[in-house]
Amino acid sequence: MTTTLREAKARLSEIVKRASRGEEVVITVHGKETAKLVAVPKIQTRIDREKWLKKLERIRKRNWTGRYGKSAQEIQDQDRADRF
Repeated sequence: MTTTLREAKARLSEIVKRASRGEEVVITVHGKETAKLVAVPKIQTRIDREKWLKKLERIRKRNWTGRYGKSAQEIQDQDRADRF
């Protein structure tokens, strides 16, 4: 759909509804295409659990410091031992 700016102002609610249903609305000013109104892409709401777990595993491997599961005191003792 193509419409003038004046028409778009007068029928904004209708034009937004049409765009939200997937129709592209081109707005012209003095006969030149100036803007395009389109629907916002839908965000994927369902997360693929397997894909997410694989990604989490990659992040864990990349950032592993070997310190998880240790107490704060054990980490301090290890750091101090590494200095001397």
